[in-house]
Amino acid sequence: MTASHRLSNFDKTVLLIMLVTILATLAFVWRGDQVGLQIVRLTPADDSQQISTQAVMRVTFSQPIIPPTTMAVATNPPLTGTVRWESGRTLVFEPAGQLAQDTTYTVTIPADLAGQQGRELLRPFTWQFRTGQPRLLYIAWDAARSGNQLFTIAPDGSGRVQLTQEPLNVLDYAIAPDGQTIAYTATREDGGSDLWLIDASGANRRELLACSEGACSQPVWSPDERRLIYERRTFSQPGAPVGPPRLWWLELNTRQTTAVFQDSQWVALGAQFSADSQWLSYISPQSQDILAYNLVTGENITLNDGSGEPPSWHPLQNILLAAQVKLDEEAFSIHLTRLNLSDETTLNLSGELDVNDSWPTFSPDGQWIAFTRKTVQANEGKQMWLMRPDGTEAINITQSPEIHFGPPAWSPDGRFLTFQGYALAQADQPAVWVYELAAEKMTQVTVPGIRPAWLP
Repeated sequence: MTASHRLSNFDKTVLLIMLVTILATLAFVWRGDQVGLQIVRLTPADDSQQISTQAVMRVTFSQPIIPPTTMAVATNPPLTGTVRWESGRTLVFEPAGQLAQDTTYTVTIPADLAGQQGRELLRPFTWQFRTGQPRLLYIAWDAARSGNQLFTIAPDGSGRVQLTQEPLNVLDYAIAPDGQTIAYTATREDGGSDLWLIDASGANRRELLACSEGACSQPVWSPDERRLIYERRTFSQPGAPVGPPRLWWLELNTRQTTAVFQDSQWVALGAQFSADSQWLSYISPQSQDILAYNLVTGENITLNDGSGEPPSWHPLQNILLAAQVKLDEEAFSIHLTRLNLSDETTLNLSGELDVNDSWPTFSPDGQWIAFTRKTVQANEGKQMWLMRPDGTEAINITQSPEIHFGPPAWSPDGRFLTFQGYALAQADQPAVWVYELAAEKMTQVTVPGIRPAWLP
């Protein structure tokens, strides 16, 4: 063989590399055909325990999916619900109602999905999780009394768990609609505060938003859990008090934050979403008026002269409950008003009574309203009451004028209420209470504790 036809060592090396590359590519393609479409994340996780009864199921795939015309998710025990897609890769199944307590659910995704890059789900995918029982989430000082932290506890007072270990204080919190995540506010030494996230189990603490230029607080989840609204206050200069509150969006996926209103200097607080996510109610700090902002049309309307308390939305309709100041010559009282945005009608639920009513909250089915009441100028604590949405069947469920109760929070199934209460003679010892409606039974769960809510 002549020199021109001999392969040099270099040529042999190049050919060998090319051959290995071709074989590796063929093996990768073959393996891809065998493996198919991959699942990279499950919520709730496989074999997880103590899952919320309001959990939403999410399956994230390794590549964007070609959405099928119809999509069925099978569960055992059977559940009805709706299916939607997030960001093209995540299948979301939202049950029509809350899940049963202490129940193992098996979920199956059918093998009829295809990715945009050609891979298919080769076989049905099944996983399971188990729900727990609702717990109470509340704020209390830690054992060393060094600061306020988040705690959970069972309604019977057992199983108390401290979730956070913040260096200073937890100011407020908001539970995600699916009950799996908690957003909360933690203070800093410079007088500002930041937003944090933590799993409902107390694990996986992570920073949500650093607000080094001031204080961020009062997070509120959107119903679809894709973003939050929070109150933002800024330092006019280092060491100075923070300024007035303004409402800002925070996108959960990107952590991008923008002002809610076109006028970024619009002052507002106490944001609350309507059930259909079309409206956002808030309070004007200067006038205490309650306003509603239409997130679709941009319409901004004043509803009434408020008391400074955030209003409460009906769970299914565009109806608001608000505490409204009623002036009568030199005296004043506070009455509850029901505001219907659909037909612009209002109804005074307190009637002509000489009372101060506050903190109205619809039950999960919208059939009852829990609120607090006291007689004007009476030297007593506010008591817990129930009434129908039209103001009838008012029932006084606490008779302890020496204790100041409120605000109320309903359990997901509407069977229980929880609220804080403290003796007027001992205001530094607030307690968490639970009231069972059917049994008409009230139980003091723990001391100290404030701002209890249900962690479903």
